[in-house]
Amino acid sequence: MTIPAIVRDVAIGLRNTTTAVWPLMLARLTRPHASPPISPPRFAVIPADTGSIAGSLGDLAMLTGLIGGLRARHPDAVITVIGQRDQRIAVPESSDVAVVRAWQGISGSRAFDHLIRSQHGLYVMGADVLDGKYGAALVARIAAYCNHAVRLGVPVTTLGFSFNSRPRRPAVAALASLHRDVLVNLRDAQSLARFERHVARTANLCADCAFLMPPANQDNLDEVEEWIARARADGQTLIGVNLSTHALATGNSLDSDRIVVNLAAQLRNLAQQRPLACLLIPHDIKPRSGDITLLRALDRLLVGSDKLAVRYAETPRPDRIKRWVGQLDLVLTGRMHLAIAALGSGTPIVSITYQDKFEGLYQHFDLPLTDTLQAADCLNDTLGQCLDSALARHTETRAQITARLPAVRELAARNLLLRRPGFAH
Repeated sequence: MTIPAIVRDVAIGLRNTTTAVWPLMLARLTRPHASPPISPPRFAVIPADTGSIAGSLGDLAMLTGLIGGLRARHPDAVITVIGQRDQRIAVPESSDVAVVRAWQGISGSRAFDHLIRSQHGLYVMGADVLDGKYGAALVARIAAYCNHAVRLGVPVTTLGFSFNSRPRRPAVAALASLHRDVLVNLRDAQSLARFERHVARTANLCADCAFLMPPANQDNLDEVEEWIARARADGQTLIGVNLSTHALATGNSLDSDRIVVNLAAQLRNLAQQRPLACLLIPHDIKPRSGDITLLRALDRLLVGSDKLAVRYAETPRPDRIKRWVGQLDLVLTGRMHLAIAALGSGTPIVSITYQDKFEGLYQHFDLPLTDTLQAADCLNDTLGQCLDSALARHTETRAQITARLPAVRELAARNLLLRRPGFAH
């Protein structure tokens, strides 16, 4: 590790100690125990992105699955999300959920202490952030909050998260410092093995809690579903397409544009073999995510193609997307939670992989990794060949996914478990 990296890592540790660890320790010394009210049940949630809680539809899908699962068990449960500002967010099939400013700096730590004392449990949406890929300082504060909660007697569970093969050193140190009573879940077997190897701590296998999110419940077809129904009636094969800048990163900033051009060409070639209808689906609507920009560009290239219908479909509701993709034959995705929405509906997928996130997901369904692509594969004919192969097998693959779904949903339900901590600290 280089000297600048060492200095950065030390700075992360010092800042977390002064803004989170010490203020929370002082709070415990002055007010030793939490005394939550007997009812109604109250649960706090640390989201994967405290600054933009609902901007990523994947994060919102996890939150929807968690809240739905908790309210199935506790109909009157009160859910509070921890964020960087006070607000309310819309969660599908649920009333608006309160977000409390309890994250940044010493004031955030004090606000968290005040909040957590009234809670019956704390859930941490680990997603893909706990290996430090998006900032080790985030992981350090999460660990401090988890440790504070269990030392006050509040149960803490991390929702199943992924763990890449090269985690950040300060993130590993923070996770290794987690109190033994924090219940740690990994969302696939490969992530579990990596976590236990790097952190030297046992954890539990589950599946992503987004599998608990049902598709949107509505009586009538929306405009997108009407388009899908017309394409099906016309004998077209239906493909959902998502592109993400995370998945398409190759080290060459020009390659994303080249990939869009190549994908358009490959889809037009496939349409000569079987008439296609392509539904273009962004699954992250934050401006910096790139989904919208890439898919709009693809839309412009595909409009007017022979034997190929195309529709761009954007919505802020992940449950509606899950309903859409359940009616398709195949989904090409660069987003993990669009893959989960498709698989959770029985629909086969081809994934553009990144950060070691997809292999374990495929293992849950015993799917072949030949149905995954690297970004570089999307620059040549490998992309079209992979899609063609997956389409040829889509009926058999759907049957396989459907057969495995009950077991995967049982694994996802493990995210809801809380374990009452002891008081020997």
